[in-house]
Amino acid sequence: MNIDNKLDALKKIKTVDAPPFLLTRIKQRIQNLENVPAPVKWKFGFVASALIIIVLNVSVFLKSGSTTNNSGIDTVVSTMNLTNTNELYHE
Repeated sequence: MNIDNKLDALKKIKTVDAPPFLLTRIKQRIQNLENVPAPVKWKFGFVASALIIIVLNVSVFLKSGSTTNNSGIDTVVSTMNLTNTNELYHE
């Protein structure tokens, strides 16, 4: 079997000892990455998206507060056959 020969070749693989200074170099690179500030583009993007969300929320809030007509809600309630009563079994 050709597959068995290939799998037997994997048994010849032996572990390799890593250099003793490798772990300290990896830790140093990780510490250097932690001290890097966020790019200005990311900061600008976050601020811009937060402002857009706030403006949309305020505009929706002001728009819904100025109208006393609930025709949209009434349409949804009538379409879904919902009621505002507390009857459990619709008797």
